[in-house]
Amino acid sequence: MSTACWDRCIYHRGRHTEPFLRAYLGESHRHMLLLAGAGFDPRSTSVAELVARHAGTRARGFFFREERPRPAPALVGRADSHERKLRKLLPSSTVVRVDIFAPDNAVVGGRAAVGLVNALPLDDLTDIIVDLSALSIGVAFPIVRHLYGTASKRGLNLHLVVADEPGTDAGINATASDVADTVHGFKGGWGLDAQSRAARLWMPQLARGKRAVLERIHKRVEPHAVCPILPFPAAHPRLPDELIEEYGEEFENTWQVDSRDIVYASERGPLDLYRTILRMDDTRQRVFEQIGGSQIILSPVGSKALAVGALMAALDRDFTIMYVEALSYTVDLAKLDEARAARPGDLVHVWLHGEAYGITGSKDVAGS
Repeated sequence: MSTACWDRCIYHRGRHTEPFLRAYLGESHRHMLLLAGAGFDPRSTSVAELVARHAGTRARGFFFREERPRPAPALVGRADSHERKLRKLLPSSTVVRVDIFAPDNAVVGGRAAVGLVNALPLDDLTDIIVDLSALSIGVAFPIVRHLYGTASKRGLNLHLVVADEPGTDAGINATASDVADTVHGFKGGWGLDAQSRAARLWMPQLARGKRAVLERIHKRVEPHAVCPILPFPAAHPRLPDELIEEYGEEFENTWQVDSRDIVYASERGPLDLYRTILRMDDTRQRVFEQIGGSQIILSPVGSKALAVGALMAALDRDFTIMYVEALSYTVDLAKLDEARAARPGDLVHVWLHGEAYGITGSKDVAGS
């Protein structure tokens, strides 16, 4: 059985998160860089407000404006407002624009974002914080992979933070591109001759309104087996039942899933899913060792907290992440603001690397 990088993980959620970050960010010897999205997502400024309040001038920001073709004017206006607020919160910050698609519609955002992060000066830092709340998977995951390698080599502390609001994630409707492909930096063994005989297990994270996206990914992966990931317990108690009903045709016909194949992971935090995926990988490696091996492909398309669990598993075992990038978004901003006010989410913090684990030297990271 392989070891788990985060078998014992420093992790906070909800009412435990802000007191920890308040004390941690307030330590005078800490100098930090916050990376986050400066888009229309209403969570764009939440973590920056916390960092500015408790770290002040010891923190600077590096914020991404994700540029997609023909954005809705209302969303651009909201993103402009968030950018102004972020610049005011952390005056020594930089805002960069990242084209998610090339002129030929190839997905280039993740690679471009990594190139920008790679050029950042880090010599004066003790901590790097990545706020995934308002970043797309295609940008956030490559950034984290790159920074995990950098933190490992430099002995820096690396933190992941996300304002987990499943209702907000569900209220942002994406028009997906036509192509399913691996996320930059998360190719894993995809396409390698060594994996040509491996038993492919696809683990899609189910969410409302993602049938077309998951159909494209399924056709690309052509898995031998499918284990859908359902959020349970969930903020909305009936969500697992509703998702099973929504994906009933896929379960019965296309994916051939029965009740024993479903993976239940708590919507409230990433570690449950992370550990479940690793246990499944350990079992499959033993079972398929003599007949070509096992290959796990992850597709996080739902809530951000569960997506962090998939990210951690992929970093740990170099799993493939297959994804469909969004061409554009449709959002009822007034309705989204109203829903957030009625049911505010939780802040999730994962200490991914650093002094909490007694790590200060270099470490090899697969794919970094």
